[in-house]
Amino acid sequence: MPHTRKRGEDKSDAREDKKDAREEKVDSRRGYRLDKIKALTAKATAVAKKRKWLVFMIGLGLVAYVVISKGGFGGMGGILETIKNFF
Repeated sequence: MPHTRKRGEDKSDAREDKKDAREEKVDSRRGYRLDKIKALTAKATAVAKKRKWLVFMIGLGLVAYVVISKGGFGGMGGILETIKNFF
């Protein structure tokens, strides 16, 4: 039975299959890393937004405490003293 293929053709096909599989694996890994980076970025942005509001609320609480403890708002002394005594 005569050979219809040349001797090196089987090896070159196998090499191309390996090369294609390797490229697919690299692309898959790259895509996974990019998705992971995007997820981490989204999480960091969400945490930053939460912290921004937390800092705003703490600042507002400190301002309210200072105003109440110093007895600010001259005409509202009685109400502020009542609140101050409550704390």
